[in-house]
Amino acid sequence: MKTTSKELKLRARKRLKGKYGICVGAGLIAGALMSVVFMIFLMVSVVLGVANETLFYGGSEFGVGFVLMQAAIIIFTVVISAVMALFLPGMMKMYYNISTDQKYGLYDLLFALKNKPLKFLGLYFMIVLISIVLSIPYFIVLIVSIITDFIPIMIVLLVLMYLLLLVGSLMCSIYFSQSFFILMESTDKGVLQSMRESVELMKGNKGRFFYITLSFTGMILLGYGSFGIGFLWIFPYIHCTFTEFYLDIKAENTNIILASPMDSSYESMQI
Repeated sequence: MKTTSKELKLRARKRLKGKYGICVGAGLIAGALMSVVFMIFLMVSVVLGVANETLFYGGSEFGVGFVLMQAAIIIFTVVISAVMALFLPGMMKMYYNISTDQKYGLYDLLFALKNKPLKFLGLYFMIVLISIVLSIPYFIVLIVSIITDFIPIMIVLLVLMYLLLLVGSLMCSIYFSQSFFILMESTDKGVLQSMRESVELMKGNKGRFFYITLSFTGMILLGYGSFGIGFLWIFPYIHCTFTEFYLDIKAENTNIILASPMDSSYESMQI
């Protein structure tokens, strides 16, 4: 019989007892880091916006400043994604160590930076690339809808494509949800192998994962109701619960998590 969501949450609460201080500290560091990146982007945006209005406007809606603004947005998106790709595994490592009774600390946040960071970047952007590919049909229909001035049949197709995109993105996130845990446990594995093993682990567990995710909806709403302060305690609870979920399905499928790497596609990423 599979472990229930209630039991996994109970395990998480027991693991976190007396450890919330360091978890809150890790959350504050993560928030501060993201705030710094956002503030840098905001300042660059203001400078480019002023430049577009005063120096580069020249009577055209698409001045040099506008082009620079779009380039800055793209660069910012890549940078923030890279920060997340390198910071998330460290956060997961800390909760993994807590759940497995290993030594843990804020130094775990640097785990990905110290352990083959290119692999974690490769894994993150591979999943993003798959999500982008899934969105192509929707954007094709959207462009055609704009060209045809949103005739009724195109509106129907657009809605259908959007729903398919939502379902596809959801399935993608569920199937690959354990890949970071797998790579974190064994950084000698390749990116594609970690993704394949995640897909295998999630077979028969997709519904459980989705249910656990939905079960935190009430707490997340309470977090917003507390102006974000509550998230300092809510996020550790969520992180630890999903760590317990990984350990649980891993124990059920020990034959899937291979001891040695099989994927050579990303050997060049090893450092």
